[in-house]
Amino acid sequence: MVCIPESILTLPRSGIRELMSMALATPGTIRLEMGEPHFPTPSPILEKLASFFFQGEIRYTSTVGILSLRTKIAEKLKKERNWDVSPEEIIVLPGSLFGTVTVFRTILEPGDEVLVPDPGFTNHFFQVPLCGGKAVHYHLRPENNYLPDFAEIRRVITPRTRILLVNSPSNPLGVVFPKDVLEEIAHIAEEYNLLVVSDEAYEKYVYRGEHLGLFQFVDPERLVTIFSFSKTYALTGWRIGYMVVPKDLAPHFAKVAEYLIACTSHLSQKAAEIALDLPDAEIQKMVDYYRKNVEIASAILKEGGFTFFEPQGGYYIWVDVREFGLPSLEFCKTFLREKGVAVAPGDTFGESGEGFVRISICRKREEVEEGVKRLALWRRERL
Repeated sequence: MVCIPESILTLPRSGIRELMSMALATPGTIRLEMGEPHFPTPSPILEKLASFFFQGEIRYTSTVGILSLRTKIAEKLKKERNWDVSPEEIIVLPGSLFGTVTVFRTILEPGDEVLVPDPGFTNHFFQVPLCGGKAVHYHLRPENNYLPDFAEIRRVITPRTRILLVNSPSNPLGVVFPKDVLEEIAHIAEEYNLLVVSDEAYEKYVYRGEHLGLFQFVDPERLVTIFSFSKTYALTGWRIGYMVVPKDLAPHFAKVAEYLIACTSHLSQKAAEIALDLPDAEIQKMVDYYRKNVEIASAILKEGGFTFFEPQGGYYIWVDVREFGLPSLEFCKTFLREKGVAVAPGDTFGESGEGFVRISICRKREEVEEGVKRLALWRRERL
């Protein structure tokens, strides 16, 4: 019999996926547990991709991605952010998650530490130990408007700390870090000689305030910024993202990626290249739709008596359900069984998420509205 290492045996299943499995097995469930935009792949991408597809010249590519795509990405960053980046500093990824795992596998020695936000994205917590490191949580608390406590961050830094992970706009919270927070992150990175990994998958989805990239504050030699085509262009199933990396680290990241995946799908890279030519209005249409979903859901939650964080960006609303007296996962399972709505349990996003749930607003408006109404009704019936 094959022996499975203890590290894998004890690896927990994501609570999101557990709720997803329940939802798929329950016909008619309103699906508010997943962060996947309901918009289909934009038709201009499919139309322009057709000729490339039928030529059949879909091949292996460079590990770091085709040059034409990386050049277009560099042009996009210059145009939108006034950020001067060369194609040599860009690595195309099979989804943004591959960026973090590549960085962790490249940088970490066994036992090295990564500072990760809590609540934060589940996959980041467990990518770190899978790469031999230790995830050390820094907490984003409601009493501090879900902003980092820099005194706490300094307390948990040790000689083994190598990386500080930042996610803004945040999954699951929807918080967008302001300028003074980003400046302090840069100061800490410099003071303790840390690599900063900035997950900016939700860069376009900002409803209040302004998303400022960390590139404006952090020394480029100690910054990796990761982006997703999945969210911005509704290309989730194409599995395509990219990261901007220090030029001297790029060959090392490429070596690791080469042995893990060889290269990202050529077809997906061409889809991403076409997506970069979409008019800004196409993206804004999706952003405005989800902004309205946030407004509608927030109004229902307020009227229903809930305490929640009204998101500044991203795809989610973070709701306090501690008054029900149920663990987050049990709350979600019970709510799904009784009201036919799937939401994500807060504890899957870290220990400080216990007693909360994440509601996705990136669905059809009628689904979001009805799902949140059922939550408000459930509260009236139970409390």
